[in-house]
Amino acid sequence: MTAIGIDLGTTNSVVARRDPARGEVRVVKVHGRAGTPSVVGLRRRAGSEDEVLVGTPALNWANRDPENTIQSVKRLMGRDFAEDAVAEALARRPYKITAGPGDDPRAHVVMGGQTYSPIDISTKILEHLRTGARDKLGEEITHAVITVPAYFREAQRAATRQAGAAAGLVVKRIIDEPTAAAIAFGLEQRQGDRRRVLVYDLGGGTFDISILNSAQDAEGRNFFQVLDFVGDNWLGGDDFDLLIVDRIIDHVKREHDVDPSTDTKFLFQAKKAAENAKRELTEADSAEIFIEAAFKFAGGTGDVDMVLTRGEFDALIGPKVEATLDLVRSALERQHLSADDISDVLLVGGSTLVPKVAESVSRLFGADKVRRHIDPMECVAIGAGVLAATLNGIECSNEDCKHVNDEAAESCTECGHSLVSARPVGDTTVYDVTGMALGIAALEGSNPDAFVEVIPRGTPYPMSEPLHQSFEATDPQRIKVPVYEGDSKAASQNHEQGLVEVELPQAVDLHTPVDVGFLFDRNRELQVTVSVPSIAFEKHTTLKVDQARATTAKTVEVDEDEGDAHREYLIATIDGTKRFLEVYEQYLHPAQAVKIRADLDRAQEALMFDDKDECKRMVDVLNRDVFGSGLATQLYLAERAAAQANTDEARSINDSIARLQQAHLKGNATTVHEQSRALNAMVNKVHRENAAVQQIEDADDLGGILRKRD
Repeated sequence: MTAIGIDLGTTNSVVARRDPARGEVRVVKVHGRAGTPSVVGLRRRAGSEDEVLVGTPALNWANRDPENTIQSVKRLMGRDFAEDAVAEALARRPYKITAGPGDDPRAHVVMGGQTYSPIDISTKILEHLRTGARDKLGEEITHAVITVPAYFREAQRAATRQAGAAAGLVVKRIIDEPTAAAIAFGLEQRQGDRRRVLVYDLGGGTFDISILNSAQDAEGRNFFQVLDFVGDNWLGGDDFDLLIVDRIIDHVKREHDVDPSTDTKFLFQAKKAAENAKRELTEADSAEIFIEAAFKFAGGTGDVDMVLTRGEFDALIGPKVEATLDLVRSALERQHLSADDISDVLLVGGSTLVPKVAESVSRLFGADKVRRHIDPMECVAIGAGVLAATLNGIECSNEDCKHVNDEAAESCTECGHSLVSARPVGDTTVYDVTGMALGIAALEGSNPDAFVEVIPRGTPYPMSEPLHQSFEATDPQRIKVPVYEGDSKAASQNHEQGLVEVELPQAVDLHTPVDVGFLFDRNRELQVTVSVPSIAFEKHTTLKVDQARATTAKTVEVDEDEGDAHREYLIATIDGTKRFLEVYEQYLHPAQAVKIRADLDRAQEALMFDDKDECKRMVDVLNRDVFGSGLATQLYLAERAAAQANTDEARSINDSIARLQQAHLKGNATTVHEQSRALNAMVNKVHRENAAVQQIEDADDLGGILRKRD
């Protein structure tokens, strides 16, 4: 067995492995490079079959065909097409991004006319890394530890694990990038040494902060306890580059009266020029940006020829850098720590090479605490390589067994005990915590969109025992458990993880107690248990990344014997969705509006063919559109709440709606966030006080959604 560590990066990926002869962990030069571009492209030539290119060859070919070159796909991993982050990528990337085929709501990319998921593209990158490491080391690569941003959601982590498995790797562990960097730093610790470390990880596409306790025992074993982490999956060196691209576009507009912002080839060339300028400005006071024949105008083609100074660059990126420091302060405050309580600050990621970044962090913590002696571009891979070499397997949790099994095993080879809760064993021990709460959408009072936590944020895992929450049945035969991840009290404001649906073997009374248990296993997969003690019923489900999605909206369920009722319900839902689109489209991202229109078209087709099952399915799809569209949904629900509230509450809600709308139109993100939180609080209060609780309790309307017990 040969195990490697892989830093699967947004712009570049790095492989590391411990040298058995020297005992050192070193970066493996895959295909001759320490860092492999995380790029997949297609070489298309007349008379020849299309050739898939990965890494450096894909990057070199990209200038000729940027529309068939997939870069920064990590930013799309595990994301739905309707998310704002995907909409931003749509505006920035020369390649096409679309929703998945059929009912798949996740973002996909198009290359050579064929649709690929981000998992497919990441699989090609990981295969390239595996085979390159195999050729360099002369050994078959079987196992790997793969790193991800600390603030990756569970769907994004699951997608990464799927890509690793599809690339022919046994994924020993998915580890957070900042934690991997801390492990690399821990190589230099001494026995008895205890430190509190803050990792500032600013990569190409993501930003993470982790706070860890680090120690080494008398036997030389390293222990890392993750206290907290925060981050932004849409903040990194890519954004610095795009700010320079905007400056280049402004220069062309001003000097040549031409707008090249819709020219995909120009944008690709400008992005490369911006990256080069950023690197040059890490050492020089100015950088010359020259792109020959960059844009077209009436008289032919024009060159870009401009100079960007260090001062101008620092001013451009200043707000982005300050945003990272705000997140650092937030992480410290949540742990009741100050900058003085941190012993070491690790700068990780290529973007920390930007002088403005390093200077800003040094001012906050003091230059004497900042550690840069390990290459920030390589330390994540080195830490993953350490973990890959020092993890010896997983230990059976059966107290009478404790046999150590290979990471690929699902049950103990000695006693047959499940390894779901098994812990990794080895010379390096990492105690991880969940980054966001995990829970379900349920009724609470009269609020049908309550997020009820089952696993709180910051819970250590893998868990030896599940955590439980008590509910009541609202349907005699069905139970619906929509699973969400996030920090909002409103389920629709959090991230859908999947839907567990249960048909009971016998009818139960309304208000019958139902227990929901969550167990977070060693693979960061969620084990969901739904049990009804009164009838001795229990169902176990492992939530998968491609599981059917949840809906917090009340959906209409149609009996098979209701004649044409399925058509009537769908017609009513179509009308309601059209009204929602007409009134709230200005608060939707264009990508969301496109999806809703496409779903309306499919709903009309279902009516045309009079397919009962398809009509029922499209009712759910349209309800998800209406009740899962971010700001537009919030305004829709708020206006409904105002209609049910007393005079004073209605006035307050309507005033908040007006302020939120005005802030949105002005692009004031801070005010939008503040008013959104205030509005949520008011709407939830109305839901709690609404006298029409019994109407909402009508089981036929709820479709099996549970009610939280007092």
